[in-house]
Amino acid sequence: MVKFFQNYLPFTPTPGQVAVFQKDISLVSPYLMEAALVELKKGAAAKRPGIAGEWRPALYQVYNRKVAEHAQLFGLFHSFETAFRSTVAVTLEQHYDHQRWWRKIYDELRNGNKARSVRKIGNVPIPSDAAHSLGEIIYAIDGDRFQRNLVGGFVNGFQFVEACDLSHIARLIEDHWSVFSSRFVRGPNRLSLDHFKRKFKTVRDARNDVYHHKSIARMTDVVFNAEDLLDYLDFSLNFVCTKIGEAAPSNLKFGVTVEVRHRTW
Repeated sequence: MVKFFQNYLPFTPTPGQVAVFQKDISLVSPYLMEAALVELKKGAAAKRPGIAGEWRPALYQVYNRKVAEHAQLFGLFHSFETAFRSTVAVTLEQHYDHQRWWRKIYDELRNGNKARSVRKIGNVPIPSDAAHSLGEIIYAIDGDRFQRNLVGGFVNGFQFVEACDLSHIARLIEDHWSVFSSRFVRGPNRLSLDHFKRKFKTVRDARNDVYHHKSIARMTDVVFNAEDLLDYLDFSLNFVCTKIGEAAPSNLKFGVTVEVRHRTW
């Protein structure tokens, strides 16, 4: 823990200063704290002789800005996830003409058969790889012995995709690219599957990092790729995030008084 601060602070902290920082690190994200330390060390404040009394408020100013940036991205990730989950639910229901388009594969798995044994959903053929992927997603939701027993109770595609990881959503699109590719056309240009994979992964990785309170780099790339993919769905991220920013939610109400024992600065 001492090395954590010695590596980034441009001065050697005293044992007392280290003790203060150790208490702080037990209550914050180490990833964001490290990123804040790196940024602070590279900034103008690093040119001044440092003491804990000056550096701690400066450090938390950067740290809290990073938290605020994460909060700012919530509207983006919410929009991205919601739009793609719903697009998958609606598109696959229409394609297979079945509200529970996963049900045939689920039933085969429950009977001890392989997902690849399913060749059709209703009267619509399903590619072998798509059937296999759908089987793996069902296992991911329910467990390989169906311990959680969730999928059997889903009555529509929205419930199914809500239980999917975002990586599963990407996989469903990729395995049904012949179904979804017509959505990713803009003028004379058609998005390739490889480009879709890279763009979606950029947003998904950033979303996972933010949800695990990790610092993310190249935020511009995240916004660009999310905005670009959503534009293919006729969804304006600019418009929606602007409206979210203009909304006036009720302020949070706190009942605990701030005291000396709290980690304040």
